[in-house]
Amino acid sequence: MVIHLDDGDRQFACEDIGVLVLQNPAISLSSALLNALLQAGAVVVICNERHLPSGLLLPTLTHTELVPRMMAQLNSGLPARKQAWKAIIQAKISAQAQALPRNLQRRLQNLAQNVKSGDPENYEAQAAKLYWPARFPSRYRAGDKRDPTSESLFNSLLNYGYAIIRAATARALVSAGLQPALGVFHHRRDNPFCLADDVMEPLRPLVDRTVQKILDDEGEIESGELQNHHRKELLSLLSHSVDFGESSGPLMATLPRYINSFYRLLIRENERLEVPTY
Repeated sequence: MVIHLDDGDRQFACEDIGVLVLQNPAISLSSALLNALLQAGAVVVICNERHLPSGLLLPTLTHTELVPRMMAQLNSGLPARKQAWKAIIQAKISAQAQALPRNLQRRLQNLAQNVKSGDPENYEAQAAKLYWPARFPSRYRAGDKRDPTSESLFNSLLNYGYAIIRAATARALVSAGLQPALGVFHHRRDNPFCLADDVMEPLRPLVDRTVQKILDDEGEIESGELQNHHRKELLSLLSHSVDFGESSGPLMATLPRYINSFYRLLIRENERLEVPTY
């Protein structure tokens, strides 16, 4: 990949690129480059005029056992999908708890332990009501609550970070031979990445932590647009070191192992979901 800049060209090997983010609609590139990136297994994220991700391109080259794995995914029964969602929500609430004061930690951990198959009591939402005001107290005091449709800087930072994790998760799903549109919980007809939205849930608090750090470093700024240094810091989440089992490594490299753990849980080969911790 050759990037033409005013001060010269920059060259990068397509094989070394996991996620390419096109930050501005004015960027132009060739179909040959897109093809080379996709053949190398990269994900291309396209941003709108506000520099927020609006879509992504995924490679079709995938796991050597694509058909057997996709059939196993299609044939997974409702009980298996509900158990998978239970494990995902337990992991998400436990990760949220780690960032809160001790008294709230205990409350969220208690919620996590009591999640049932399919989360019928919606403990995920109950945990969120405790988590968000405690994680971002000054934002909530100012009335700037978590709202995916809001254009506040707080919400834009979160949306951008989540989009990056979503793209990397979708890439890992395709590489594992799974269909990202077939979720275990999310199931909107117009969402081609329902499964990515499912399995990325335990990783959202990692984004939240980075956003909190950005806001703290800049004095809880009230407004403004995403800047390049914001986007770079959020994109660096993919190289953030996480623990997985007895090993550790960059999140991007750990995602395939997490997805394989999810797959084994879905087809009832394992009874436990192993997730990255941070």
